[in-house]
Amino acid sequence: MSWTPNEYKAFKKGAMLRVIDNYDNMARMAVFNRIASNKKKLNIEKDLFDAKSARKRIVDGDNTWKESKKIDTTRHTKAQEAMKKWAENLSKKG
Repeated sequence: MSWTPNEYKAFKKGAMLRVIDNYDNMARMAVFNRIASNKKKLNIEKDLFDAKSARKRIVDGDNTWKESKKIDTTRHTKAQEAMKKWAENLSKKG
């Protein structure tokens, strides 16, 4: 069986959209787990993964659809550096 170029592009786009649906389902499961554990509500699109934006990027032909949710890691790195300094100071005292 041979595919035309348009059929192949549609198949490839469909496969990427399936991955988006899987990510969306995992995000929803995480939210339900969080709600069940902590009784707090989260916004899926803002807090975990923005599936609408990712789908739009795939349809528009953008290959960076996985970057639909950008995570700021500056606070995490600052906290890690502070913990390293604290551990060094603690080991010097002891």
